[in-house]
Order: sequence, then structure tokens, then C-alpha cells
Amino acid sequence: MNYNIKGTEVTITPELRNYVEQKLAQADKFLAGDSTAHVDVELQFLGGESGKKNRAEFTAVAGGESFRAEERGDSMHEAIDLAATEFTRVVRRTKKREMVLVRRSGAIIKEMLRGLRDRF
Repeated sequence: MNYNIKGTEVTITPELRNYVEQKLAQADKFLAGDSTAHVDVELQFLGGESGKKNRAEFTAVAGGESFRAEERGDSMHEAIDLAATEFTRVVRRTKKREMVLVRRSGAIIKEMLRGLRDRF
């Protein structure tokens, strides 16, 4: 899977890059079969007086589908953790749904073939 990590008002250090790649490894197992999978990661410092000051956004395109997660946190690592967890959940849910449809279609075809076999 290809990664593009961008920082807005944040310097992307090698440690931060490795941290993002570690977190994306969880979702990578669901996208591993797709050689065209591409993930854009945007890390942003929002500033301000109070509230969540850091934002992490994960956007992926794989197999003609888009997956996206955006979260905010007090620290950049917290924002990355939250966004990576949500991103993995979205990818997993979509891939499981696809597998259910494939299995259901396979069962229908199997029944049809069994019916044809019984006729002849």
C-alpha cells in the first residue's frame, strides 16, 4: 500500500511517519490484495486556546471505493490513534460486507447448479 503523509503546520518527523505507518498496518491487512490501494494522511495542528488541537485524517482509495476517517485529539499521537482505529473499523466493515455478498452469491449459484443437476 502506498502512503502519502502531509503535515499542515506540523513537521513530519521520521518518528511521526513510522508511527502513522504502524497504525496503518492494521488496515493494510484488509487492503493487502489491492495493489492500487493508496492512503493519504493529513496531520494538522489547529491551534486555539482550548479543545482538541490536533487533527488526523486518513483517506484511502482501493478497489474503486473510498474510505475516510478524521479525528481530533489533544496530542498528535492521540489524534492518529483515534483516526487509525476509526479508519480500520470502516475498512473492516466494508470488506466484511463484501465477503458476505460473495458468499451469499456463491450459495445461490450452488443451489442453482444443484437444481440443474437434479433435473438431468
